[in-house]
Amino acid sequence: MTLSTHVVDFPPAQQAAVRRINAVLARAPRLRTDPWRIEAGQRLSLWLDAAAGAVTVPRLRKRGVTVEIRQTDGETPVPLRILRPEGPPRAVVLDIHGGGWVLGSAGLNDRLNAHLARHGFCVVSVDYRLLSERRGVYIDAAIADCLAAAHWTVTHVDDLGAATVFLTGESAGGHLAALTAVALRDQGLIDKVKGCVFTYGVFDLSGTEGVRSAGPETLLFNGPTMQADLARLAPDRDEEALRRPDVSPLYADLTGLPPALFLAGEYDPLFEDSLLMATRWGEAAEADLIRVPEAPHGFLHFGGPAARGRGRPSVTGSTGA
Repeated sequence: MTLSTHVVDFPPAQQAAVRRINAVLARAPRLRTDPWRIEAGQRLSLWLDAAAGAVTVPRLRKRGVTVEIRQTDGETPVPLRILRPEGPPRAVVLDIHGGGWVLGSAGLNDRLNAHLARHGFCVVSVDYRLLSERRGVYIDAAIADCLAAAHWTVTHVDDLGAATVFLTGESAGGHLAALTAVALRDQGLIDKVKGCVFTYGVFDLSGTEGVRSAGPETLLFNGPTMQADLARLAPDRDEEALRRPDVSPLYADLTGLPPALFLAGEYDPLFEDSLLMATRWGEAAEADLIRVPEAPHGFLHFGGPAARGRGRPSVTGSTGA
């Protein structure tokens, strides 16, 4: 098995554009998981989701992408937002959105998922339960919802018009997607999943060294409280328990999993999560890591060369058998 590492090479003008975006983020408020911030953010997220849906659904229809809302079976149905392309899909992409486990929605991922749908993929995006201390909803609920969505997707893949599934997650969604892949393997359902894509994911809830050393200059996040913010996801666990593989996929058995692609920005305090996880994945299966120089967490949403895929990835190393 191997891990191949690629570094995106930006020409000077494009690298300067990346730095201008970083300069704006350096002046922006930092993200934290204070309860009042979470509740206010979730109300805003619901409003944005409704507003975006009213705009994006007609626009997607004009581009040949139809939107369908389904839900899983069981006592706690999970809403699924399905974007279908024109004609038979090349494959199904199961998408788990980001947002720090407390924000975001499947609908707010329409911009990214529509790109996949326009290129012939059927995208199933999961509206998992967002965490709320006030309502007593923690990480186990989000994990259960994503697994239910994955079970529904792999058992309905033929109905969706394809034969294979790709599993993808961004940020908190990367964490949930990795746990979902391991659970599907344990249930004997991983065969239809042909690959995984993890975009600046979180794989160690106890905090890697990059998280622990994050300072006030950290972009997007409030660096000094990052480790404590992660611990709030499972408040009944101490640091050792946060490393257990049921919540931190970095410590899971990764044998028998499909190939994976990891994408991460080098200015992200969570970059080490991707580096360590890609290294471990590469010991058990094929893995590729794309490093984006000077890019912060969440760069796909900030525009500029990093978001548009500009630059040329070059292989810098390959390890394994």
